[in-house]
Amino acid sequence: MARKLILSISATAVICLCAAPVASASSPIRLVLSQGAAFSVLGHSCGGIQEEVAVTGFAPNGYPAGIAYLKTRCGGSGRGGGYKTTTYTGTATVVWDWFGETRSFASGAGEGSPVAEATDGHGDRIYASAGAAYLETGEPPLAPPAAPSNLVATPGWVEVGETEHQQLTVTWSSDPETAGLITSSTVTATPIHGGATLTAQSSGGWNQVALGPVVGNTVYRVTVTSTDLEGTSLPASVEVNSGGEPGEGGEEKEEPNEGGGAPETCESATGSIKLSPGLSETPHVQSITVKGSLSGCAGSLAATAAKFTAHLTSTEEVTCATLAGVFAEPNTSSVSLAVKWSPGGAGNSTGSLVLPLSEAASEGFGGALEGGPLQAPAPFAAANIAESFTGGPSCGVPAANGKAKAVKSGTFATSAVDIG
Repeated sequence: MARKLILSISATAVICLCAAPVASASSPIRLVLSQGAAFSVLGHSCGGIQEEVAVTGFAPNGYPAGIAYLKTRCGGSGRGGGYKTTTYTGTATVVWDWFGETRSFASGAGEGSPVAEATDGHGDRIYASAGAAYLETGEPPLAPPAAPSNLVATPGWVEVGETEHQQLTVTWSSDPETAGLITSSTVTATPIHGGATLTAQSSGGWNQVALGPVVGNTVYRVTVTSTDLEGTSLPASVEVNSGGEPGEGGEEKEEPNEGGGAPETCESATGSIKLSPGLSETPHVQSITVKGSLSGCAGSLAATAAKFTAHLTSTEEVTCATLAGVFAEPNTSSVSLAVKWSPGGAGNSTGSLVLPLSEAASEGFGGALEGGPLQAPAPFAAANIAESFTGGPSCGVPAANGKAKAVKSGTFATSAVDIG
């Protein structure tokens, strides 16, 4: 196990989980497909993706549904100073939550037909006007996210300065349908025979924290709940012994791994990172494409390597300063992840991937996978990731012609990736 601290939070911290906000009919909520999702459908974003949105009614799960018509124009220089513009268009079906967030989407127009407006049995109304869609809520049937799954608590030792202490590294999986809507997850570790409770909180869809210091040779009950705007999930829990001296480990009392056998470990992940519109001194939300490969894989999945493509977005508008930042929480969120395993018979997996957007020494490459050789959803993580961007050191610095070039591409490499 990596012995470098991911996140360590002492006991006695108290987290307040406030009630979910109530959607109000007083102010219509504009419905749009999120820019990260729009990029994954269109594959291009030049100065942003324009949208026209129609409503189709309410989806079978009760949530507002519609169609987004997407367009972006990309320019390029030609010979002799010529200039041409390429227009990219696409269509996506969208389901939103009661707060206007993109709950799910799919490329294509689907089977639904646009309507002028629709109302459900709870007094919720959606309607279209001048190429835009809106939601007015009455008393919507708010539903909290599903309880986390595949909860694993792993005991180990970590160096903090010149000392070492024991900690629990906790990972879990989120329901793919609502993973992108989760705002935070709360993790607690309580000694079952009495003692101080440790508490930590992760932001967004980040599904890994470390709790410490823990008392050696002590059985802890580890509990995780996830929260989105509609509420807080039921808890998932597992019992684990914190272990003894370095290298001893502990005995986890969770039910056997549904994926079967020992976890898969790949020696490293390497690949490329593409940013759109690119980092500059002007703040922008970045659409991020990650292409990479896993090598030296061994374990129970009968896979020795893999290639993957992931789409992410930055969690906020960012500038060149992001490259020098060290983040305790991820500054990107996952849109999609597709993995093709080798040898070919191992199949393909899908899931989520989150990584930091920074050239500074960073921790936190991870996410969740399902399908292909995995019999059940499984988390994956690497303790460390190093990134390098073309033009990164001079980001924002004007060149000889007086213009600063945006930073749009880079490479990455991680330490060993543990799956399951």
